[in-house]
Amino acid sequence: MQLSWVRAVRWFAIAAGIIAYPVLAHYSSTPSVAATWPSLGVAVSLTPSLAILLWLSWRSPKRLLMLLLCAAVGVLLALFWGALQRNFSWVYFLQHVGTNLMLAAVFGTTLMRGRPPLCTQFAEAVHRSSLAPEELRYTRQITWAWTVFFLAMSLVSSVLFCCASIEAWSVFANFLSFPLIVLMFALEYAVRLRKLPNMEKHSIMVGVRAFWNRPATTSGASSRLR
Repeated sequence: MQLSWVRAVRWFAIAAGIIAYPVLAHYSSTPSVAATWPSLGVAVSLTPSLAILLWLSWRSPKRLLMLLLCAAVGVLLALFWGALQRNFSWVYFLQHVGTNLMLAAVFGTTLMRGRPPLCTQFAEAVHRSSLAPEELRYTRQITWAWTVFFLAMSLVSSVLFCCASIEAWSVFANFLSFPLIVLMFALEYAVRLRKLPNMEKHSIMVGVRAFWNRPATTSGASSRLR
């Protein structure tokens, strides 16, 4: 029972953080708040990157070396705090565009000759068997679709940041990005139901978990895609 409460509190904290972060990010990026409390924008914009760095450092087998790296990062932040206060919107922008470009690369590089597309790997990990030819074609097409989607997100973010107000960019980056990803999942699921009605249905998280837990081997079935 106690373990269940701990798990519930942990998931509640995660959900609260997911909701609070974009609200704080949008609030801190508005011109009036940025002019009054520039340190708030710096702190909020750097929080995700610093949290990931600390988590990786704590889990690293070279923990002491990584913690020294964190200390060095802290010194650099202190030295350049004034510059960050004047330009923290660029930190938001680079995080948003960088994340989408990274995801586009993760999907896109698996479309290179000789590699199984990422969505094919997800599907094979879930079904634990070779896919039919039409399923191989479909998972390759979906990998292309996700690659184009994340590239489009990066392009729209860049255009808004350069050509529109910071508020307009912030609405897109902080409030529309996640719903657009959810919409993409919903559209993909609808298309899959129509094109592959007999394929066993699984959620994306089932696919991700199966992919990470599978043995590190390359499926022979995927190579037939070429």
